[in-house]
Amino acid sequence: MLTLNTGSNTDYPHAIARETLGNDIEILDFYIRYGANFYIFTYEKQGKKKHTFIDTGYADHQDNILPILEENGINPQNIENIILTHRHADHCGLAPYFSQVSGARVIVHSGFRDFVENPVSPEEKIWLKGFVPALLRDCPMDYRDPVDQTGLLNINGLDWPVLGDPVPLGESGMLEIIGCPEGIPTHSQDQIITRFTPSEQSLGRPARPADTILFSGDLWLMRGPVTEKSLSHIQMGLKQGFHMIKNIALARDMMKRDPRLQDMQAKESLKYGFVLVKVRPGHGPEFLGTRIIPKSLLADRDLLVKLGFAMDDSPSLLKASKIKSRLQTILIQAYAEFIGEIQLWLDLGYSLEEASDLLARVYLEQQGGGPLVARDRAQRRVRLKKILQRLKTEGQTPALKEIAEKALIKIQEIQ
Repeated sequence: MLTLNTGSNTDYPHAIARETLGNDIEILDFYIRYGANFYIFTYEKQGKKKHTFIDTGYADHQDNILPILEENGINPQNIENIILTHRHADHCGLAPYFSQVSGARVIVHSGFRDFVENPVSPEEKIWLKGFVPALLRDCPMDYRDPVDQTGLLNINGLDWPVLGDPVPLGESGMLEIIGCPEGIPTHSQDQIITRFTPSEQSLGRPARPADTILFSGDLWLMRGPVTEKSLSHIQMGLKQGFHMIKNIALARDMMKRDPRLQDMQAKESLKYGFVLVKVRPGHGPEFLGTRIIPKSLLADRDLLVKLGFAMDDSPSLLKASKIKSRLQTILIQAYAEFIGEIQLWLDLGYSLEEASDLLARVYLEQQGGGPLVARDRAQRRVRLKKILQRLKTEGQTPALKEIAEKALIKIQEIQ
């Protein structure tokens, strides 16, 4: 897990995390006030320091962001790639500037093209905050079209198109550009996710699942570590409200979308598709993805869905005698799935200490969110502790018992 450091510019609150990946790639995570995260890889190429950006921040934050980059050893002239997860201005606003000062290619989904080449709608202009998409016409654009996919990545039964060749990061790692499967509703029709994979040579050992980092853009909309509000937020809200009222008066469809319903199939695929993966979202800090969570750490709402009820039905239904047998079967299966996943971690080379660390991290990250999400996560914490307590006494092997015991001690320290 990364440690966040608050930046020195107190007039522009932000946080920065720094990590070395393998032996010669460094990644900086930038968490910026109001805006989206952006990520910078630094590596050697032909004896020179180079950078690859994933997203760039707002255009009108340029005067604040550039000194932060300089303070952290990032020279924009050394950028060679800019990968944009989607068209929203908090993610792509500074792409024209960075590309023009460096000559960096800008890698985007082919659906991004109309945003660059066609007039922007009045609704979209509300959110641009100084960003002029047409400026990208003068940049070396690399449009990646799902029609020209170089392969399909099947994640839990769902095909994700691999968009073109990977982006090499020196000699020690690469980034795969992956298109999001089409979904209705969607956060943005030009979404991509990016998967970082280090070379085994740079790791000095066989690669393991949690060495992979998934940059998920806004598939998951999460609160970031810097959440100060200001008048600009209020002003933008008023502007949005004005345009919504205007469009309703004109009988236009401006229904506010529920982000939980966006790209549901894609999100379910990712939740169930990875043994372990680090996820760095467009907003909020890194979290550990593991299919243990949806398979075994079942909140009341998860159980309701598995039993055929609606997610928002009353949890009191779980106490009905007529579903007791079915509920017990689900919980038995969840426990068996948990044991199977932990054993798989061991088979993949994780030590007992590392496995217990991972479980403690899962527990730590099950907190926060809106009222319903926070309740779900609190219930998952309870479920995890119960499973570990059972495994500590009933584990099929000494290794499983020891992992459970170590994890419970670490969880107690978290509390």
